[in-house]
Amino acid sequence: MKILSFRLLSIGAFAVFLFSCSGNNDANQQQVTVPPVQPAAPVETVVVQAQPAAQAAPAANAQALPEAVNTFVKQYFPNATIAGVEMDSDHGGVEYDVYLSDGTEIEFDVNNQWDNVDCHTKAVPASLVPKAIATYVSSNYQNMAITKINKEYHGYKIELANGLDLNFDRSGNFIGIDD
Repeated sequence: MKILSFRLLSIGAFAVFLFSCSGNNDANQQQVTVPPVQPAAPVETVVVQAQPAAQAAPAANAQALPEAVNTFVKQYFPNATIAGVEMDSDHGGVEYDVYLSDGTEIEFDVNNQWDNVDCHTKAVPASLVPKAIATYVSSNYQNMAITKINKEYHGYKIELANGLDLNFDRSGNFIGIDD
């Protein structure tokens, strides 16, 4: 019983101590004067105009690419320059995504062969399209440009200017319309 009384008395004394330290007893409070803050000296602002990355990047990006990739770009897109390059080394080698100044995007596989050419609103160079596919498109979709071509496992997938996707086998025979 004595131990319980002692503990209660100790807890009570500790509580009184805390209360007296944190209370608002005006007689025990002191005023602290804080000196006024002096304003900082004015900071001189310097404006630096950045150069667009696309202007400086093509030469550096083109030099970093394999010769086969540079040759492909020069051969099929002679009026465009390389505006950007992304490298991906996840597949046992290096794959390149090349972005041209005219908006074209080209993906190259680990053997530096094109996998995908996306010209968006412009026609893919005719010499990249297998003859059987070009013949089918000109016969069935007169005056419709092929704006994208992908090499796929089964063959080719192309996109027409109207957004229609067509699938072809490796020989260029029409398989069907892609949803």
